[in-house]
Amino acid sequence: MPARDEELRLPILLDALAGQAGLGSSGVNVVVVLNNCQDRSAEVAEQAARRNPRLALTVRNIKLPPERAHVGEARRIAMDEAAIIAGHGGVILTTDADATPPPNWISQTLAAFAAGADLVGGRLVGDPDEEAALGPDFLRRARSVCRYQDLCDELAALLDPLPFDPWPRHHDHTGASLAVRADVYRALGGLEPLPFREDLAFVAKARAGGYRLRHPPDLHVSISARLDGRARNGMADCLKAWCAAEAQGLPTFVEDPAAIEQRLRRRAALRALDGAPLALVSATLDRLGLSSDLDGDAHPAALIERHAADDPEAPQTVLVSDAIATLIDRIAYLRGEFDAA
Repeated sequence: MPARDEELRLPILLDALAGQAGLGSSGVNVVVVLNNCQDRSAEVAEQAARRNPRLALTVRNIKLPPERAHVGEARRIAMDEAAIIAGHGGVILTTDADATPPPNWISQTLAAFAAGADLVGGRLVGDPDEEAALGPDFLRRARSVCRYQDLCDELAALLDPLPFDPWPRHHDHTGASLAVRADVYRALGGLEPLPFREDLAFVAKARAGGYRLRHPPDLHVSISARLDGRARNGMADCLKAWCAAEAQGLPTFVEDPAAIEQRLRRRAALRALDGAPLALVSATLDRLGLSSDLDGDAHPAALIERHAADDPEAPQTVLVSDAIATLIDRIAYLRGEFDAA
């Protein structure tokens, strides 16, 4: 995991990793990359290792130039190091320094790999005490957004079902809880050191390569609800924006469910092209109003990432309450339609 000035939270994370169930006497290898730290992060990490003999801790205390001193660079260094330790048959799990995984975090992740996953995402659950401190209006907003996101994922499971990622599932696969087989990580050329959303870019690259991403419904980590985050455009910035919106009495807007359904139907149509001749692929792209230029990879997974990928910058134009009502109605209608069929 990457860390910057985390002397208060890093011991909590390392103790949680040392307390993971099912590790036996072998323990767990942990790589911490301290990115331009100016506090006691290195010292408290070493103290945690001495306190927990099941931690095989590697600490990289690095000083990066300003243009590279970001979470993507630090996470790339950490995961590259972990890939070497993992060897050919191992797996890499990455998290954030302000996260706290429950005792079954590693065992549940490994179970998903044993069931055939290539990558595994864990759900992010805000620290309840820290979230409560942000006030009831914040909690109302957060819960409505979570409800909307869950309904979006249920709609996805209906319109573009994935046998390797069945419903029920969640929708998170960020650096706070993301795992990948070491051989897959190497085959993908590692994680690109982007200044932000490096985790989502890596997942998109893996999906485009046809690798299977699983979101086990009970796999989760607790994350901080602090407003002074370390990563640009990270969770702290999102929470800060929500608090500011609540203070100004602004409503919550989300992406239009109609646009989401259109994207999901497009994905399903592209996914159905697996093994199809290029002429049919080209004709389908034309029918969907998409570019039929097949100079790149014509595999359905690559086409989906090119033409129907997740869009974290999608326009947010619909009130969350209206979007929730629409999604509930659409899901009920589709379930009735599928049951009748």
